[in-house]
Amino acid sequence: MQAFQKARISRDARYDGKFFVAVKTTKIYCRPICPAPSPKEQNVVYYDTAIAAQEAGFRPCRRCRPESAPQSAAWIGTQAVLRKAVRKIHAGELNSQDLNSFCEPLGISERYLRKLFQHYIGTSPRKYGNHVRLMFAKQLLHQTKLPITDIAFSAGFNSIRRFNDAFKKTIKLTPSEIRNYAPCEQSGIQLKLNYQGNYNWQLMQNFLKQREIPEIETVSDNSYQRSFELIDSAQVIEGQFTATHNEKMGEFDLNIEINDINYLMLAVSKIRQVLDIDANMELIESHLAQDILLKPLLAKGLRLPACWDTFEAGVKAILGQQVSVKAAYGHTQNLIQKLSRKHSHEYHFFPTPQLVADADLSFLKMPNSRKETLKAFAQWHLDSNGHSLDSILDIKGIGPWTLEYIKLRSGIDSDAFPEKDLGIIKAVKKYKLTNPEQWSPWRSYATLQLWNTL
Repeated sequence: MQAFQKARISRDARYDGKFFVAVKTTKIYCRPICPAPSPKEQNVVYYDTAIAAQEAGFRPCRRCRPESAPQSAAWIGTQAVLRKAVRKIHAGELNSQDLNSFCEPLGISERYLRKLFQHYIGTSPRKYGNHVRLMFAKQLLHQTKLPITDIAFSAGFNSIRRFNDAFKKTIKLTPSEIRNYAPCEQSGIQLKLNYQGNYNWQLMQNFLKQREIPEIETVSDNSYQRSFELIDSAQVIEGQFTATHNEKMGEFDLNIEINDINYLMLAVSKIRQVLDIDANMELIESHLAQDILLKPLLAKGLRLPACWDTFEAGVKAILGQQVSVKAAYGHTQNLIQKLSRKHSHEYHFFPTPQLVADADLSFLKMPNSRKETLKAFAQWHLDSNGHSLDSILDIKGIGPWTLEYIKLRSGIDSDAFPEKDLGIIKAVKKYKLTNPEQWSPWRSYATLQLWNTL
């Protein structure tokens, strides 16, 4: 608590998102960087999470806006299943299904999920999901000009009445009372995505630039822009975004266009995953640094650049088998040019599983066996909806390297480790690294660190 006290008094930005300050006299909770006059210590209660402060009866500050704090989730620690569950909730997946259906892809029971949430977060999955919806809606109210009705549905509320009741009960204000029409000359929806700790944009930008496919994306000195699709049953949601890095403020300025506002929460969650905005770099780097042989190789703030989804990551992995990075992305570019649909703006969309499964791939200059593997992977994705990723090992032409690469490049697994990768083999031998298991559960980050040394 002494560290929290010092951080609060000094408004130390390094602690933003790591804890929240509740003031007993005002019944308000704040970020440690709040510009309001510091309360007396005897009037302060510290909470590890925003929802803990909310559950204790405090409402979010209107000046520092706790909903905008970095979502590093330090309180989760190394709990991989809990991290996946939290990520799914932030993507809105609990908004429209029961808890049993939500737990099924995680491979755990409702009871076990409730136990994890109660132990690490101090509340139930449902209450946490409601908190996430409220905070996302509050962010939209503060930062966008979206109509309140659109905000309600984009945050996962199925009626305006429930939306208003939730705000009055939890935040003690109506949505209209916290509405803020910030001046904006851009088209689209503008949001700020804060991160915590070091963010090495230069290395992220280098990685993305080397793999840039102009048909779907543009990588500039300080921004990343691309088109995207979200497929829900037979419905296809289209959009594009630009995320501009603002190092001084520790955030990305996001401009997003989407043709169905009900999927905004999911799209923003995917963008956070693509840019690895929510990684707890202090925890990850301190863990990897315990290996005295790996420690000198670590670059500060190295985040994981992710593809839009597991299908895109899988296509790139298969097209990249036994060829250089340049050749792999040449194949991917060719695939997009031949099969993809054009966006209303300057971009194409990445081909869907259905388009790849139905396509004649004779235009790809590669062995027929690899083309068959690609089509089989697309069909697997259609049949499974991308769940149970480990089952792709049953597809001829897909081995452990491809599986681990997909896990790493889709951003869904912090512990992916393609140990048979030539770059990894070379780095392990060169630096005499003896115990990769020691890097778990952050071997995805260790992999990227080793690639970065080559």
